[in-house]
Amino acid sequence: VSGERAAGKDFELWMIEGKNAPVSMGVIPAGQTARMTISPAVQERLAQGAVLAVSLEPAGGSPTGQPTGPVVAAGDLKSI
Repeated sequence: VSGERAAGKDFELWMIEGKNAPVSMGVIPAGQTARMTISPAVQERLAQGAVLAVSLEPAGGSPTGQPTGPVVAAGDLKSI
């Protein structure tokens, strides 16, 4: 994710499976390249069609455990 976030805000990455509640995969560090270790269970969920989304949240991430701000990016993963 590129772009400026507002003061006091962070981008947070979510995994969404169908109609299930989004699952936070963590806050995206500002100004850094982030690498995440993905468990085999999460890899399987993504392979089965789960999508990723990024929301704009208060600093430190969502206070509720669910997205509270606008979704600024979303998409699925493709094998090439």
